[in-house]
Amino acid sequence: MGRIPDKTAPCGVYCGACPSFRKTCLGCGSDERKQRRRSKWSCKIRNCCFKDKNLSFCIDCDEFPCNLIEKLKKSHSKEKKFKYRHEIYDNLQEIQEIGVENWVKQQENRFTCPQCHGRVVWYKYRCRECGYECFL
Repeated sequence: MGRIPDKTAPCGVYCGACPSFRKTCLGCGSDERKQRRRSKWSCKIRNCCFKDKNLSFCIDCDEFPCNLIEKLKKSHSKEKKFKYRHEIYDNLQEIQEIGVENWVKQQENRFTCPQCHGRVVWYKYRCRECGYECFL
């Protein structure tokens, strides 16, 4: 498996906008065991991609899209707060096209508040610093 940035998940989710990122979790790309958030260790998608198939991203798999990734993409399809899940195919395609480092930079810009330059997080799509709401 090639090393992926901590802010990146194998499924194409941008971890840098997760409310838990850097507080209790170091991101899906991180293998650091010293973090409070433990749920990523049991993630079926992460384990399939990283451990079972030794891949960096699901899109690199011969079985893409599989049932696991389809289930994630379709989950909560009518709820705006889960918009980040519905973008995973586009994200993976873009990662392939422009490279993961460029994609992470784009996502960092996307999830930066236009008002105060604070961090915008999923679910509420609101800046953590000033409260500015933005549906990206």
